[in-house]
Amino acid sequence: MISPQDRSSAPAPLLGPDQLPFAGRPFDREAVAREHRDLVAEDRSSGAVRVLVLRGSTAPVTPEGLLLVPVDEAPAATGDPARPDVHLGRLADGTRVLLRTVPEDTELPGFDDAAWHGLRALGTALPPEQTSLLVTARAVALWHRDHPRCPRCGGPTEVVRSGWARRCPQDESLHFPRTDPAVIVAVVDDHPDPSRQRILLGRSALWSGNRYSTFAGFVEPGESAEQAVVREVGEEAGIAVDTVEYQGSQPWPFPRSLMLGFRAVAHTAETEADGEEILDVRWFTRKQLLAAARDGSVTLPGRISIAHALIVSWLGQDLPETDW
Repeated sequence: MISPQDRSSAPAPLLGPDQLPFAGRPFDREAVAREHRDLVAEDRSSGAVRVLVLRGSTAPVTPEGLLLVPVDEAPAATGDPARPDVHLGRLADGTRVLLRTVPEDTELPGFDDAAWHGLRALGTALPPEQTSLLVTARAVALWHRDHPRCPRCGGPTEVVRSGWARRCPQDESLHFPRTDPAVIVAVVDDHPDPSRQRILLGRSALWSGNRYSTFAGFVEPGESAEQAVVREVGEEAGIAVDTVEYQGSQPWPFPRSLMLGFRAVAHTAETEADGEEILDVRWFTRKQLLAAARDGSVTLPGRISIAHALIVSWLGQDLPETDW
């Protein structure tokens, strides 16, 4: 048992946009205007609008950033109801952006000078506003791909509200992009001596090699985020936590999560991996974690993940970059 008197009273710091690449500078989604006007139709007829083309899950980039092309230079819309055009919004310079998606095997001769990369590769390479645009584009495109039919009757739905909703013509039900809230938590023991403070990390059954990270799981119906933290850590690591503190959030469109980041203090010290989702759990002091990260005996999450930010926030210094 860890005594409450041994715990530090310093609160967990909030994470800033510079620490969360997918939660950087927002753009104007024009959410009110898209409720009342067909912004997609306006975009298609405007010479000032630019189009972000997603080919499968990849986007075109040049050394200057995302390649946004005029409407008349974009590939034709596919007509596939699962790949509709979507009005993404307006950038800080006033440019309005339309999303157009095409299958990954589509030949695009007008994009010969562009390289095509996915969000994981581009997440820390683009300016913050462009990253936010691409995160949004991927999330809404995946929702349309996976939900072209009414969940009530199974019939095909119509795209409305400038691409941000679908309506069933049979029962008039309205459906919006789905986002699944999930918690992710750095479990610490918070000893009063900083050199003896530790963080608990786990190795998932889904990961190869020596990858370790913080604990995560979806929020269940009727459950608060804080309750989900306590439950998930208990299930996966066999440990009780309290003092659950929110640190920040980040969208994670793989395919549709919103990651809610926390730090929680261990109430018990003995751990036990569940053997199914989590194969191993380990305590690390700051010195041990840095040494393991530097010599490669442990691989930690890369910068695009909020897990990286949670670990660095506790560690107090940056970590070696990884390809994870």
